[in-house]
Amino acid sequence: MKAIANHALASIILLIAISSCSLFFRLGSLPLSGPDEPRYTRVAEEMRGEGRWVTPTLEGKPWLEKPPLYYWITVPFLSLFKTIETAARIGPALCALMTALVVFSLGSVLWSRLTGLLGASILLTSMGFLGFGRSASTDMPFVCCFTLAMAILATAVKKDPGAGKIILAYVFLGLAILGKGPVALLLAAGIGFFFWLLDESGSIQSRWRIWAGCAVTVAVALPWFWLAFRENGYSFISTFFLNHNVARYVTGIHHHSQPVYYFIPVLIALLFPWSGCLILLAKSPVKAIRGWQEWDPSMAFLFCWALFPIIFFSFSDSKLAGYILPSFPPIALIMGARLSELVDKGVGESRQLRISMYLSLGFSLAFAIAAPIYFQKEYESVKIGLLLSAASLAPALIAFAFALQGKVYRFFVAVLFQGLLVIVVAAQFAVPVLGAYHSSREIALKALEVQKPGEPIISYLFSHHSLDYYTGYRVAGEFTDPGATHRFAVGHLSLLIVTTTEGIKTIPLIQGYSFALLAQKGDLRLLRIMAK
Repeated sequence: MKAIANHALASIILLIAISSCSLFFRLGSLPLSGPDEPRYTRVAEEMRGEGRWVTPTLEGKPWLEKPPLYYWITVPFLSLFKTIETAARIGPALCALMTALVVFSLGSVLWSRLTGLLGASILLTSMGFLGFGRSASTDMPFVCCFTLAMAILATAVKKDPGAGKIILAYVFLGLAILGKGPVALLLAAGIGFFFWLLDESGSIQSRWRIWAGCAVTVAVALPWFWLAFRENGYSFISTFFLNHNVARYVTGIHHHSQPVYYFIPVLIALLFPWSGCLILLAKSPVKAIRGWQEWDPSMAFLFCWALFPIIFFSFSDSKLAGYILPSFPPIALIMGARLSELVDKGVGESRQLRISMYLSLGFSLAFAIAAPIYFQKEYESVKIGLLLSAASLAPALIAFAFALQGKVYRFFVAVLFQGLLVIVVAAQFAVPVLGAYHSSREIALKALEVQKPGEPIISYLFSHHSLDYYTGYRVAGEFTDPGATHRFAVGHLSLLIVTTTEGIKTIPLIQGYSFALLAQKGDLRLLRIMAK
């Protein structure tokens, strides 16, 4: 890796090779899952079909929860890829790769190509970053644009990059607002403010050209907001700004309330298998705090960038794991900088690397123990858990052995291989199991295959947008009450019901009707109720 780092093109080729395994391997094999992927994909499909680029719609009705950047990115890929799952996810995956390349470039400018290469490689093999990079969601386009903006501003800490590049940073900040909303501006302002407090030279304000930059950001983001308001009126204000921004932060209205320390374990989990290297972020925390005036300004900016999103969202009433994704690029780069400093040192010369070595092994052991238990409990498949355990633990033990010998590069490569192997094994073997439990694609397609003319499809004690999506929005109703289900059923000669194994136990028996099990996948069951 040392030799590769000496050549920018070779480093970029290596990062693309890593991403081909971690981001793009079997990208479309998992059905659209969770509550968001089917919705976002459908919105993009409707935007493409109707040619309406301002107001996102879902089943023809305005869908004003998120800005349009993800949909704009996805629309062209819907024509390029036949597999809808690949088309929906390729945009975020490319944004994740771009984010890693930005980290490589920033590390090369601030310190060395080796630092950039290590930081970008860490990012491309962190489980949480990969999870969001492989999903059809708004998170990664936002993170990509925000990273581009912050990276350009970070280079200005060292020297003035020129008005053109600085203005470009504010263009990307405007695009970040179109990716996730005004939170991009709040995060950038918070990061900038705290770095300004630490800036001893006092020159950063002039280098950042804040007022001109803000004008550019407004010019990029405001047109969509104005047009969306013109098309939707006050409902846009109430839905987008008040409900999904203000209320989401200050209340638990969206049922995502978590304790203030929520992001500490989340960060550890999402950074796996690099979680143990978090100890490398500060060489000596006590000395660093006492001697803050002697900090490397570039490193100080990265710390502000890494910490502020975590602190900001820790005080939000609603918390989701993806909220702290903007902190991942600077964290990965700081880790890369620390590891590059230690490359010629033995473990005995670095107390923190020794601690990191033990922490990495400890987290890997915990993963190896938890994976079989979790997969057996949730999916009745201990085999998948054991495969993931082996994929993680074997390279973790090799990494530990290298660290004991003071071979920092080989320790790094082994952990890198650990991350790649876990994601490849998961994509190859775990995806069929995960798809069966977190998406209703197979059941939905079976329902369409066996559906008789005029026969309705309903769900009972089961609500998942993938059922609507994969049936082409032909679900006639979602029921949770046995009485309502009974009343609906007696009005039809036959109907199809999608439910769970638990739901079957409480479906009301209807006099004069018979039940037939047509299909089952994971925890889902497809039934037909027929008049005798």
